Amino acid sequence: MKYIHLFMIFLPFSLPTVSLAQGNIVDYFLKDPKAWGDTKKIIHKTPTRVVVPDGCKDLGFYLAELTAGDEVALIFIETQKSAKLKQTGFCTIEDKLMPGLNRVVSVITRNSGDRTRFHYKFILQRNINNVPVSVYHNGNAVLESRYDGSQPVKDISNLSGIELCEIEIR
Repeated sequence: MKYIHLFMIFLPFSLPTVSLAQGNIVDYFLKDPKAWGDTKKIIHKTPTRVVVPDGCKDLGFYLAELTAGDEVALIFIETQKSAKLKQTGFCTIEDKLMPGLNRVVSVITRNSGDRTRFHYKFILQRNINNVPVSVYHNGNAVLESRYDGSQPVKDISNLSGIELCEIEIR
């Protein structure tokens, strides 16, 4: 009984810290110049690379899948911008990219409460009048993270949904 009381006393103090840490991951990537490189070392994955030959106009990420209750953030390193999405749909990114190589990070910023399951999937496409006219990377997801709790945790990306992408705008 004594331990239950101690747990109830410390629980309220620990909860804000957890949600604060998840929200600060966007700031981490925007403010720490080493964040991209350090993350690449931790997750041991090569970023998905996409070349967009016809500029940024009408370019965006289509969030095709997202676990109910989750929130995912897109972080654009070069322009120091971010976008948070809570539901599927199109997110215009033409103002968040610039000519040349752009590094993009996607990460779960709010989990519905079940850290053993989440999924999100972004497709890079160009929309005109809300209709996709070009879909890049052969229509495959450029940023996708799935964790269903059945696999052992190998690195932090399993629990935070961190994915990296490089988009070259020509």
